[in-house]
Amino acid sequence: MTKKNSEIKILVTGAAGFIGSHVAKALANKDYTVYGLTLSRAKCGSRVHCISGDIQKIETLSRIMKRYRINTVFHFAALLPHYDNPLNDPFHVFSVNSLGTLNILNAAYRHDVKQFIYASTMSVYEIPPSSIPVDEEHTIKPATMYGASKLSGELYCHAYGSAMDITVLRYGGVYGMGQHEHNAVLRFIKQAKQNEPITIYGSGKQSSDFTFIDDIVDGTLLAFRKNKPGIYNLGSGEETSIKKLAEKIIAATKSKSKIIFTGKDTDRPFRFFLNSDKARRDFGYRPRSLEEGIAEYNTSFFTTP
Repeated sequence: MTKKNSEIKILVTGAAGFIGSHVAKALANKDYTVYGLTLSRAKCGSRVHCISGDIQKIETLSRIMKRYRINTVFHFAALLPHYDNPLNDPFHVFSVNSLGTLNILNAAYRHDVKQFIYASTMSVYEIPPSSIPVDEEHTIKPATMYGASKLSGELYCHAYGSAMDITVLRYGGVYGMGQHEHNAVLRFIKQAKQNEPITIYGSGKQSSDFTFIDDIVDGTLLAFRKNKPGIYNLGSGEETSIKKLAEKIIAATKSKSKIIFTGKDTDRPFRFFLNSDKARRDFGYRPRSLEEGIAEYNTSFFTTP
C-alpha cells in the first residue's frame, strides 16, 4: 500500500449512491483510506469503511470527523429530483440538500478538514439556456427545488472557502452502472436489448449532455489531485439529441428496435449541453465520446448471462 495515499483520510457522503459509490470505490482502489457515509452499512462496497449516519445531524458528522481524523471530504449525499423524493417536498429537499451541506461543511470546518469536493449539478443553470454550450459563467437560475437546493450548497461552499480548499463540480447527465431507471440511456438500452420500441417524448430534437460514469469518476479524482479550488463543469462536451441517442443505442446493441414518438410532452423540450473546457485545461479532463461510452456500458453491464 502506498503510504502517502493511505495517510489521507477521506469521507465520502452518499457512498451508496450512484456517483458516490463509484468514486468511493475508485479512491479505495488507489489505496486512500476511505470512509463511506450511508444510511445503511450493508450498502457499502469492499475496501470502503462503512459508517451509518445522516447528514441532517451535525453532531453525528462532527463525531465522525473527529473519530476518523478526516482531512478530505467528497460530498455526494442528496435527494435527487423525482426519484428519492416523489412528492417533491421542498422542505425535505432543503433539509437534506441545503441544510445537510451546511452541516457537513461546518463539521469539516470545526475539525480542520483541508479539502472539500462538492457534487453539484447542471440543474443550477437557467433553462432553457440563452446560449450553448453552457459554461461556468452562464446565468444561474435553477428552475427546480433540487437545483435551488444544490445552488444553496454551492453558496455555503463559497462562504467556507477561506477555511479550506473547496472545489465545486457541476455534473452533466450521468449514465452508467447503478443509475436510476428514469435515466433515458438506461431505459433506451433496456428497450433495445429486448428489441422493443424505443419510446421518445417530445419531438426528439431536444438535446442534453450524456456523460459516462467513468468519465465523471476520472474528472472528480483529477479535481481532487490537482486541488484547484473553484467551480467546474464536468460533462461530455458533446450535444446529443434524444433521437440521436436512440439511434446510437440501436446501432451499439445491434437491435431491431424502432423509434416511436409517444406524442407526450417532455419536461426538457430544449437544447442543452455543458462546456467543460475549464476542467480540460486545469485538470486534463478528457471524456469519452458518446459512442465509446455506450459501447463500454453495453459490453460491461448488459452482456452477462
